[in-house]
Amino acid sequence: MKYRILLVDDHQILLEGTKAIIDGASDLFEVTDTAHTPERAQQLLKINDYDILITDYEMPNMKGIELIKIAKAVLPEIKTIVLSMHDEPAVIRELLKAGTDGFILKKDTHQSIIDALDKVVRGKKFLSEDVSDILIQGIDEDKNKDLTPREVEITKLIAKENSTKQIADILFISERTVETHRKNILKKTGTNNAVGLVRYALKNNLV
Repeated sequence: MKYRILLVDDHQILLEGTKAIIDGASDLFEVTDTAHTPERAQQLLKINDYDILITDYEMPNMKGIELIKIAKAVLPEIKTIVLSMHDEPAVIRELLKAGTDGFILKKDTHQSIIDALDKVVRGKKFLSEDVSDILIQGIDEDKNKDLTPREVEITKLIAKENSTKQIADILFISERTVETHRKNILKKTGTNNAVGLVRYALKNNLV
């Protein structure tokens, strides 16, 4: 028996293209219905039984996350995959918190769609490689934002191999204050020593 898919996208060409990819790539999945508006998708969800919802994120009158919540209210067991051009870490995290089972960028390969379908029907989450990289980068950026201006300053000095005493002299603060900042910096950046901190500084363009 094939898994029944509802495919939603406000761009007709992308809708037809994605349907052709899914229907032609696997005997396990079938796009049984398509909708080019969220309103039409809601109508279909109320009268049909689907195993999987694949939806765009940004659509007129409604975002994909709202449609996902509606779909799960109507069909609690439905699996949901977002296929979107949006690559902001905050958007991806918001969708995952809302219970999205998979997230794929429209620029990802066609195989990513099939891989996502295979994984979500087995009860697992799927993020394409590019999406995973975006989330990791977002975490690093969030950590960097957590550093105070003084901590950023000290991180830069540590990365340039200045000793605690040298940093204290440069910033006109006590060595004890430098050590306190160092401990806080290590904790915030998730590093264990000066070597890890240097790597962090390089990765986040602090040096």
